[in-house]
Amino acid sequence: MVAEALECLMQGETARGAFFACIRSDPVLALRVQPLASIYDTEPDLLRSLLLAAPVAAGAAQAAYAVRWRQSVGVAHLAQALAQRAGLPDAQAAWLAGLCHNLADYLNTAPTPAADHLIGLDADGWLADAVRFHAEPLTRGRAAHPLVRVTQLAYQLVARADAVDSVDVRAALSALQLGAGEAAQLLAESLAHGRQMAMRFGLAETLAVSTAASGFDRLAQLYAGQAAQSALHGHFRFADGPSQVFGRLRDSLQALFGIEQTCLFAPAADGLLRVNALMPAVPALNALAIPPDDGHSVLPRALARNAPQRFERGVADAALVDEQIARVLGVGGFLCQPLALADGQIGLLVAGDAPPEAGGAALWRFALAECADALNPRYPATPAGFVEKPESAPRATPGDDIPRERVRRAIHEVANPLTIMRNYVNLLSERLGTDSSVQRDLDIIGDEIERVARIVRGLTAADESTAAAPTQLELASVNAIVSELVRMALGTLLAPNKVTVQIDLNPDVPPLPLNKDLLKQVLFNLAKNAVEAMPTGGHLRFTTRLAEIDGQRRVEIEVADTGPGLPPDVVSHLFEPVATSKDGDHAGLGLAISRSLVERMHGQLTCRSTPEGTRFLIHLPTLQNGQTLLTTTRYGSM
Repeated sequence: MVAEALECLMQGETARGAFFACIRSDPVLALRVQPLASIYDTEPDLLRSLLLAAPVAAGAAQAAYAVRWRQSVGVAHLAQALAQRAGLPDAQAAWLAGLCHNLADYLNTAPTPAADHLIGLDADGWLADAVRFHAEPLTRGRAAHPLVRVTQLAYQLVARADAVDSVDVRAALSALQLGAGEAAQLLAESLAHGRQMAMRFGLAETLAVSTAASGFDRLAQLYAGQAAQSALHGHFRFADGPSQVFGRLRDSLQALFGIEQTCLFAPAADGLLRVNALMPAVPALNALAIPPDDGHSVLPRALARNAPQRFERGVADAALVDEQIARVLGVGGFLCQPLALADGQIGLLVAGDAPPEAGGAALWRFALAECADALNPRYPATPAGFVEKPESAPRATPGDDIPRERVRRAIHEVANPLTIMRNYVNLLSERLGTDSSVQRDLDIIGDEIERVARIVRGLTAADESTAAAPTQLELASVNAIVSELVRMALGTLLAPNKVTVQIDLNPDVPPLPLNKDLLKQVLFNLAKNAVEAMPTGGHLRFTTRLAEIDGQRRVEIEVADTGPGLPPDVVSHLFEPVATSKDGDHAGLGLAISRSLVERMHGQLTCRSTPEGTRFLIHLPTLQNGQTLLTTTRYGSM
């Protein structure tokens, strides 16, 4: 279920309907994600973080989860059908009430009743009542709100064998103007729907076999946590100002831990702890002022100890101000968490009904750390118009005005998602078996991840050393590199953009001592530029051949497209960092980087453009870096 939702999220706006249709099939996700429907387009990182951090039953726990889930979906479907037949105005509310009727079986909600998690989803509270009273005898609900009666009836029909023949069920059906035969038909349809959904999500009885949790399940949960951290980082990094940072913290805590009530206390000008406007709070809290030396309240204790403190209502000798905070927030207790503010002060985050495990959870600590980082950036943005450079450094070029520390930080941040992707590829390789085509695709993904990692490591090495490290050479087939690049790009770059491809490889092209990563990066850059030059589709051709240039034997690689060509003024500055004829976020660096990489291989990159298309030519010497003459090896066309 989570995997399908993630796939929909990756597809963007076109899969919005499928995404929320998938989410509405799980009680926990329905409650946590459905209220965030408005951010589907604007905050996909937060939704991805929520999905990746969702509790997933594995091994022995999966069989028990499957039983609970099948009951949830069965009651939801039947409650919706009963509501529609009875003419209730909101059948979707009946689905949600039925889906969440056993919410307590999924979440450790003590001491807060599970139904309280639905308060606020409807203005009058009938939805929460339906969950709270779903298991009460039908006779008690005879005059209750229709949503309560429908949920009670659906639960009885699904949970009790032969319930349709019982007197109380028939009386409840009659009150909704439904007969026993019609109810039996609806029940059969709901159970069939539940079986179909169970097969779809791998939760059918024949599939939910109790097995010991494997090492791969444990690794998958670990990697999912790391991926959620990466998504959280992306969620916070673009927050603009403290108010937006705290808004994103509030959204994150609600999505990841189901925390709906939060506020922030901080030392005020008079030295007392007062509610802070950075995080919107219930207005009544503005009347409270807590001395920082009040040893009874958990807020001053958390501040003094610089450690989270928990409060539960009803505890003897508890500070009355803590009781009042909980009452005003409408919660049974709260966690008070110290948090560094932008002005150097320590604030106190109050999280109502925080789960018992929240304070020690890795994602909780990570979310707070990201919030603190966003409030107190270690690498402030460079002021407009200012180019940071050491006094002894040469004058920066227009394309080289990013502060060095920001580059180092970016390089460091890239390493984490690369590790996550590499680990997921290893997991998939083990789980998907020996299918050769699948393993070949996974090998390509793994190789590309390693290539990006080597590029990042190369940037780090270049930053730490004034002399460039020698290029690592290996004897490689140019034809094989071109073939591999085309195979990799066919399904991800070319076909989706309606670009056909042709490869014409000369079998007499010899293997060369070169860096495969550099050549592959150049070819991909050129292919990407060609695709962007043909927005409505076209044809791309890769050719390899032998050529004589200035009396020397060279290997020539041609990349030619059928686009409209380039204007002469663009061609004359094509390999300069800022030259580009494309709009959007393209920085105009791709061709400049490509020429630089070709020159590192002791080659040349040139361009010839006409209205019929553009041709890029790469010329590589057959002798490089003092290598002895290579014996020509024949390679068949691929």
